[in-house]
Amino acid sequence: MAQPIMLTLSHIGFTYPGAPDPLFQDISVSFPRGWTAVLGDNGIGKSTLAAIAVGRLAPDSGSVSPNPGNLIIATCPQSTDDVPDNLEDFAADWSPEAMAVRQALDLDDGWLYRYATLSGGEAKRVQVACALAKQPDVLVLDEPTNHVDEPTRSAIAKAMAGFRGIGILISHDVDLIDATCGRCMMFERRHIGHRNVTVSNVYQGGYTQASAQRRANDERDAGLLRSARREHERLRAAQADRFQQVQHANAARDKGGRRIDPKDHDARGVLHLAKATSLDSGASRAYAQLDGRIAAAERRVASLSVAAKRYDGDIWMNAAPSHRAELIRIGPGVVRFGDAAIVDDDAALADGRTPRPDGSSDSVGMCSHLHVDGGVWRISVEGDGHDRVGGIVGVRIPLLSVGPRDHIGVTGPNGLGKSTIIRALLRTAADVRTLTIAQNTAADDARRAMGRLAGLPAKDRARVLSSYAQLNADPDKLLAGESPSPGELRKLLLCMGLLDRPELIVMDEPTNHLDLESKEALARVLAEYPGALIVVSHERWFIERVAA
Repeated sequence: MAQPIMLTLSHIGFTYPGAPDPLFQDISVSFPRGWTAVLGDNGIGKSTLAAIAVGRLAPDSGSVSPNPGNLIIATCPQSTDDVPDNLEDFAADWSPEAMAVRQALDLDDGWLYRYATLSGGEAKRVQVACALAKQPDVLVLDEPTNHVDEPTRSAIAKAMAGFRGIGILISHDVDLIDATCGRCMMFERRHIGHRNVTVSNVYQGGYTQASAQRRANDERDAGLLRSARREHERLRAAQADRFQQVQHANAARDKGGRRIDPKDHDARGVLHLAKATSLDSGASRAYAQLDGRIAAAERRVASLSVAAKRYDGDIWMNAAPSHRAELIRIGPGVVRFGDAAIVDDDAALADGRTPRPDGSSDSVGMCSHLHVDGGVWRISVEGDGHDRVGGIVGVRIPLLSVGPRDHIGVTGPNGLGKSTIIRALLRTAADVRTLTIAQNTAADDARRAMGRLAGLPAKDRARVLSSYAQLNADPDKLLAGESPSPGELRKLLLCMGLLDRPELIVMDEPTNHLDLESKEALARVLAEYPGALIVVSHERWFIERVAA
């Protein structure tokens, strides 16, 4: 069939087996040609909706048109552990289209034959390339820039710009969305009546434009609700005042037969009101109409929806900076790849067998360089990166010092030694109370975290769960025994780690797997942390928010 110009989902509902409530209901959205970003909180149903759109899941209700079974579909999953099913075919494809994909993503041909040894950024480029090589009608990219550096993000954005089909991007990468997407479909939690519901709304433009429109809509809706409530309160107050007047009139009438002094204007007024409000008067109908107006106002208040309340207060943080003037001091010299040992230049260059960060070796010596710019440490390669003939060396550093209140951001391309620097710093900080949260977590980490949470005293557990909620997470799921996702696990580890009153927090790529609201909440919390902080991240805005 001809390439479709639009994929339409109508009145979609879905409930996971065994779940007490639907994940979402009555969701309708159309995906035209070009890129549409799908946004929303973690666990709200973004990946599930995309799976329904491409026919990998069947909805409980609703329909997808055209039938995805009649389309060419390609998906690029979050995890780089998933080897593309057409990897071998793409490696052998030298058509102009395949060559254009290679060029857009700046692929090394050798990567296609050693996928298992690639870095995260290299593997992600290969995944995206293989998806594009299928020349699909519909392409779904699920968090394609998790764990990747700026050059890889730029390469992915360039390749996306050349795609002419229907593109669905699930991402929380603001820069990528702004660079590639003309529309944003946002899952939103709305409060209507006395309950929260999940709805979907489509906004034009990238994230920056769409979020501004969403905020304006939220402010408008909140204003409409305030006005409706004020009108309801006004009518109720008028009814109460009217009722009080009627009571006074009835009391005066009950005195019956008592002669009223013609000069007693107050008494005469009460009597006239009593007559006006008698059952056989037309005023009683006006009184009944007031009841009707109040009921209509109540229905209007109940029908208006507003953005559901988010937890955005301060979290419990019983932490204080160390009394020491300096927590860490290393360098100058070279931090060697592999063992993170700090050696001087001559000793480093004499070692012809020092491995690369990925474990491979090379006959050409290379040092990346770390530069300090205020609270930001940037790793880069100067010139061609080759200092002298010899083995791969490591990261050349100046004298590095971490004070008790310093907030430091570490950034730079993948493979140049950010994790090596962190290992060297932590080795020196052995006697500092440190909370370290790694980039990658496993199921065992989640089990240990849940076990510790269950074993905490009630007071500490309440503090952890309250702080967890402030980071845009749902503590009820933890209480129900549900294992946290990778992003939620980082939040939990941070909240529990604060119980130990750390003097130094180290987080490696803390925003991976987090939705945008959670990133904002985490940035706010880390910026306010009173102790020393070291954060490794590729997200410039996040580094700017938390590093000083």
